[in-house]
Amino acid sequence: MGIVAKQSARNAVVLGTGLLLGAVNTMYVLPKAFEGFEEGWGLLRILTAWGTILAQVVALGSPSGIMRFLPKASSPEREASMLSTLVLFPTVFLLLLAGASTFAGSDVLSWLDADAGWLLEGRVTAFLVMAGAYLAMMLLKALLAHRMRTVAATAIQEVWLKGSYLGLAVAYLCGVMPFETFFRWFLYSYVAAVGLMFLEALSSGAKLGRPSLKDDTKPVLEYGLFAFWNAGARVVAKNLDFVMVGALLGLAVVPRYTFAFFIATVVGMPLRAMGPILRSLTSKAVAQQGPTACGPELKQSARVQLAMTAALLAAIVVGMPTLDLALPENYQGLRWIILAVGMAFVAEASGGTAGPILQFSSRYRMALPINLGLVVTTVVTNYVFMQVLGWGLLGAAIATGLTGVWNMGWRTVLMWRIFGIHPFSKGWFTVALIALLVGLNPLVSDAPDVALELGKFGQVVMAVLRGGLAAGMVLVGSWLAGALPELSNEVRKRLTL
Repeated sequence: MGIVAKQSARNAVVLGTGLLLGAVNTMYVLPKAFEGFEEGWGLLRILTAWGTILAQVVALGSPSGIMRFLPKASSPEREASMLSTLVLFPTVFLLLLAGASTFAGSDVLSWLDADAGWLLEGRVTAFLVMAGAYLAMMLLKALLAHRMRTVAATAIQEVWLKGSYLGLAVAYLCGVMPFETFFRWFLYSYVAAVGLMFLEALSSGAKLGRPSLKDDTKPVLEYGLFAFWNAGARVVAKNLDFVMVGALLGLAVVPRYTFAFFIATVVGMPLRAMGPILRSLTSKAVAQQGPTACGPELKQSARVQLAMTAALLAAIVVGMPTLDLALPENYQGLRWIILAVGMAFVAEASGGTAGPILQFSSRYRMALPINLGLVVTTVVTNYVFMQVLGWGLLGAAIATGLTGVWNMGWRTVLMWRIFGIHPFSKGWFTVALIALLVGLNPLVSDAPDVALELGKFGQVVMAVLRGGLAAGMVLVGSWLAGALPELSNEVRKRLTL
């Protein structure tokens, strides 16, 4: 776990920086900049959601293919050839999609908004540019993960993109540029991110060679089509809630859900910090030792990730009532929405590396019905909870939480049935119990009366302190109970150094 701890720590620093930039932007700048014009903010969020979905469709499973096939390359020349083949197919598909879009009408996107479709007219090109940028970043991120350069890719996505977004939002807030100029430069920032990732890939020694279509086409397409459905379904499921909120409730409502979702993403930071390097190591371990031998690592990753994410969710649950007092009025009262979304991240983390093990094994086809069921579950639950039951944004959040539980549950079942391994251990259940006791403590369910007398800055500080105390209780309690021996090992290493 040495390289995992090292790269995870570096990724955590980068993610923390990105989180700070995103927090300033999402919680302060954007609400002020788009006050009275929430549809504009909603458009930006729908643009990124659909860009992600289209990129996943066009990719044809190539990012997963990079992680699966490149570790098996017998030479640098063979790796360059395989990489070229893996890049060729999604590039051609994207060009075909761009060509087909020329026949689309200017109002083809109007259905994405329940109330203000006019804002989407004539923006097909923008959606294609965003899809192309996301596609390139997906391919380059997978390549950099294969070459153990995960920190740079994370820094570009988290610091560059969020920093440029913040700078543009400040300029828009100050009246330096109109919305259309802001919108164009928002797209340019993603194009620039692709360029930065490309330069990083070149510096890592990655090269393109002559595609070996005769040798690689069949295995790449065979695996890619299954990876396309598997990974595509997960990406679609993770972004459909935003799309359906816009379509059912209107673009003007999307910023409120975006606000809540952003706070909930704090829970997923450990997954994003540890995920790239764990996927790379899992790919190599499965290729060399087989999936059955990954049982101990599966238990360890599940236990550690559960502890990290559960601690952060407990921090939000405890600190949110106080933080709520300091938020803009239109973005208050989101506690239960944040909790429901946060549960999706905890559920995903609690399964450890089950997903990558299945993905990189010879039984990868078994994940297909699960992920297709994930999409169906997402659509049905979002529609029922938001439209039929009338729960609005809370319904979308509950649907997100349920899909996370669905995904983790079925992956765990497959791990046990196929390979005889599972993520559960005594430490896993210990962590879960301690997190529940801390998060559901009635003594911390509401903001203390003294918080009402404090200014907004004081309320934020108190929320952070209360949340930090809750997270510390989960981690320290798990450590004292013997569920986190890794914490003792890392402390011992630092003291020795």
